[in-house]
Amino acid sequence: MISPKQALRILGRRPTKGLGQHFLIHQATAEKIAAAIRPGPGDVVVEIGAGLGALTLPLSRSGALLIAVEIDAELAKFLRNEFEEKSNGKGVKIECMDILELDLIGLHEQFQRKMKIIGNLPYNISSSVLFKLMEAADCLKEAVLMLQDEVAERVLAGPGNKNYGILSVMAAYHSERRRVMRVKPSQFYPPPKVDSQVISLWFRDCPLAPQVEPFWLVQTVKAAFSHRRKTLRNSLLASKFGNLTPDFVSTALEEALIEPRRRPESLTLEEFLRLAEALKGVKDKTG
Repeated sequence: MISPKQALRILGRRPTKGLGQHFLIHQATAEKIAAAIRPGPGDVVVEIGAGLGALTLPLSRSGALLIAVEIDAELAKFLRNEFEEKSNGKGVKIECMDILELDLIGLHEQFQRKMKIIGNLPYNISSSVLFKLMEAADCLKEAVLMLQDEVAERVLAGPGNKNYGILSVMAAYHSERRRVMRVKPSQFYPPPKVDSQVISLWFRDCPLAPQVEPFWLVQTVKAAFSHRRKTLRNSLLASKFGNLTPDFVSTALEEALIEPRRRPESLTLEEFLRLAEALKGVKDKTG
């Protein structure tokens, strides 16, 4: 596999800033990241943002069925020449499309197995991709993702941490989270202005108790963090979620056994689950 700089010279290209293109140039690092998801025969692996193939190369050797998604048409053509044609399309499939338009649930139905996700996510779509994965959590086994430091810290944060927020709570609800490794800017071409982290999300087979409808949990967490400097009660009332009234909120907080004057960032995942369940319960009673 030629280096990203050589490949770009051959293509007569420069990295596209609008697509957040920063290509991994250390193949040893790429090998470690690919190994973190433990790809093997029988696995269906979806690679997000295949770029010039740094991760695609070790993944293509694993025996897994690899679906590599790349939005840049010229790079997708390059990848087809490097991987898909050499495997006769049996082990590697290159899809030229926006990852946000990929039907993960449809793929799950097609292959009848939970998929593994891997990729280096551009900063400008990181949150959108993470929420997309959470929406398809029942179809996924694991995700190994490279994220910019700021986003990774938000995903991994726990209660009381300044980075704790919507991404933290929803990621913790759907998966077991861990940090795999840190990656310096010097590992990329061109080097980004910030450090990156590789994280792993191992998706849960069963929802945590109490079980709540995902819609209510998402809306509850969004409402709670809508005004971070306010108390939980006031943040819920100031949000746009369901025209909540003072009596409605007070009753729900009492049923959830949560002190109204607490700050949203102090709540544990279990408390958010209780609160979402209580809000839905009060709503069902009052209509």
